[in-house]
Amino acid sequence: MKPVVIIGGGAAGIAAACTLAERGKRILLLERAPRLGGRAASFFHHRMRQEVDYGYHILMRCCTETIDLVHQLGMERSVSFQERLAIPIACGSKRSLLSSAPLPGPLHFLPSLMRYRPLSYRERIAVLRAGLFLLVHDPQKGRTFADWLRCHGQGKNAIARLWEPICIATLNERPNAVSARAAGMIFKKGFLKPHGADMGLFTVPLSHLFSRAISFLAERGGEVLLNAQVAQILIEKGAARGVKLVSGERIDSDCVIAAVPPHDLLPLLPRAVAENGYFARAKEIRFSPIVNLHLWFDRPVMEEPFLVVIDSPVQAVFDVSRIQGKEGPTHVVLSQSAARDLINHPNEEIWNQLLAALKELFPAVRTAKLLDALVIKHPCATFLPTPGSEALRSEAKTPINGLFLAGDYTATGWPSTIEGAVRSGRTAAALV
Repeated sequence: MKPVVIIGGGAAGIAAACTLAERGKRILLLERAPRLGGRAASFFHHRMRQEVDYGYHILMRCCTETIDLVHQLGMERSVSFQERLAIPIACGSKRSLLSSAPLPGPLHFLPSLMRYRPLSYRERIAVLRAGLFLLVHDPQKGRTFADWLRCHGQGKNAIARLWEPICIATLNERPNAVSARAAGMIFKKGFLKPHGADMGLFTVPLSHLFSRAISFLAERGGEVLLNAQVAQILIEKGAARGVKLVSGERIDSDCVIAAVPPHDLLPLLPRAVAENGYFARAKEIRFSPIVNLHLWFDRPVMEEPFLVVIDSPVQAVFDVSRIQGKEGPTHVVLSQSAARDLINHPNEEIWNQLLAALKELFPAVRTAKLLDALVIKHPCATFLPTPGSEALRSEAKTPINGLFLAGDYTATGWPSTIEGAVRSGRTAAALV
């Protein structure tokens, strides 16, 4: 029996593979890297002798398909969820807490919103009105989120100190670049429903979580090939016939799921197919960068496991050592989204700038010894959900018989997240 060939061992490919394996399909999962996880993978950092995630990821409780995949893999202990949403926020020397309370519907945010010190009382009332309107009405197509916010009474201060930090953290871009529809979806599913935005922090490096898929598939007759780079998707007479590896090996299959981003997919297709409008439109999808700064200190420097920061060059800080229960040096990650102002700067300049800002936030950093620093850049970390971008996102079923697409950029209705990737993989599997 020919296997179902899945190209790409990120969250989308793993979700597709595990779904099909449970349904009795023979699976061959191909990953060009030496580990699974894709953009949500980790690597061994030799200087500090630790596994380090390429990018820092969190879950929200509304990410139901990802949570289900974690349970499917038997890795429930790899994520620790808050019992109730609590986001510590620093604004200068002041600390605030955005948290949920045991109240019905969107009112769960009301107590902490009314105490949110970075906004005036009048601004807090205006935010509440806009949130209630967003809960009931879908924003019109073609509008940016910034335009929608201004039309609903949100001034520069409210946007900069509340709406924008959440938008950047969830969509990897500022409100003036993302569609109101995409932002509205995030706020409605996450922040305007009780427990929807409860944060889940990964307690293990991500490759430890996703590598469980290797044994999961093997137990069901499937196989994972690492360091297996696909050179070409074989298409004959309008149908998928398998793949050819860079090594020259041909693998025959009547069903191929390509779970890779558009810039990796198009070179695998015959030119005539890649230039077909269905595939070619993916070239127009824009991407947004993320920069992560990893720092190791000789002692703890934070009181909170994580902190969101406004009015500062720093956006979000995570104490990975505390979150993952690591002993030894304190490992801190600064996650900088929508990082166009950093992505092309030299690494030393990046860590000097952010380290200086970190010292203002945490006085303990000034006396701690910096043991190591590591900058990891992701120029195309996530696709950008601009107004009109939904029309560019491909459906899982392609015009080529037996060829299906998965990946967070496909038409899932979700932004560029692990959740969107998992949903895409399960959608492709359902079509198979």
